[in-house]
Amino acid sequence: MSALLRSFRDAEARLKLRRCAEIGRGAEARGGIWIHGPGTIRIGERVVLDGRSAPIELHAGPGAEIVIGDDVRVDGGASIEAQRSIRIGARSRVGRFCKLLDNHFHRTTEHDQRPSSEPIVVEEDALLGARSILLPGAHVGRATEIAAGTVLTKRVPPGVIVAGQPATVRRPP
Repeated sequence: MSALLRSFRDAEARLKLRRCAEIGRGAEARGGIWIHGPGTIRIGERVVLDGRSAPIELHAGPGAEIVIGDDVRVDGGASIEAQRSIRIGARSRVGRFCKLLDNHFHRTTEHDQRPSSEPIVVEEDALLGARSILLPGAHVGRATEIAAGTVLTKRVPPGVIVAGQPATVRRPP
């Protein structure tokens, strides 16, 4: 890639990600990226946010933090919404139309009361399949694969493959 093109992409990413507290070197922001909320968003080095097929949403509520590690790829339509904390480890991938929510936003019986948030952690080298959903308290272990369409509400140990709805765990062959 020529120096001029790299410089243009860096400038474009910095413009689209200007509401982030930190933007790592070589980060790319392609297509639609919607960043809102008063919280803190930190983007690692060489992160690719590819919102060309559908916009990506990053929302950090008051006092919340979203941290996206180095070499992470987030595909179009993904929505990452933190009221407390969401951390995505290095070299992980967030598939198309994934949703990460650290808060349910209301109780099932008392709709006017917001429950407490539980942090979401995605460790290094994890793969979140398309349309998977991580709910409050989800913890995806290192090198874990979450199959497309899976809804996850619990801790998954490192190196397993998770498939189904709700999540079931099976060991890789």
